[in-house]
Amino acid sequence: MPSKVYKARYEDLPRQLRYGGAFGESAVVMDGAILKFAWGKPVPVAMTGRAAEAGKPDVHPWDQLMLMLKGKVEVTLGENGDLGTWEVAAGEFIYIPSNVPHIGRTLGDEEAVGVEIFAPVREDYLDMAEHQLAYERGEAPAPSGPRDMPVKAAEAVPAAE
Repeated sequence: MPSKVYKARYEDLPRQLRYGGAFGESAVVMDGAILKFAWGKPVPVAMTGRAAEAGKPDVHPWDQLMLMLKGKVEVTLGENGDLGTWEVAAGEFIYIPSNVPHIGRTLGDEEAVGVEIFAPVREDYLDMAEHQLAYERGEAPAPSGPRDMPVKAAEAVPAAE
């Protein structure tokens, strides 16, 4: 995995946009884990992972910890919410064990910003860390300002109606 120091402001990382631009994500990879930065605008629809059908809970074999930096989200756990629903605000975190179904949505009028840690490394998220990996290979500079990056067409989730 990476061997070079990589410094950037999380606001400057390139973002993949989903849900009609209401949700952005980027990542930084480390040995043993990947950190995903997520930005969510207030929308009336629940947001889920890339592999899950829109509006349905995501479930995956990785441990996940979400630390909120700004705003507030609601996280519902279990197939039908049977494991509870939590509000997670700036400065708080929630740990979601592997294989636990979960879905979330932004609460309030403020954009929510969080960092999600997945262990071990999610190979399917490495495209979100391409900015870092290109820097590692000497093909690109470190981020210097916000910019959007394309989502692979097969992974793009349409905005909910």
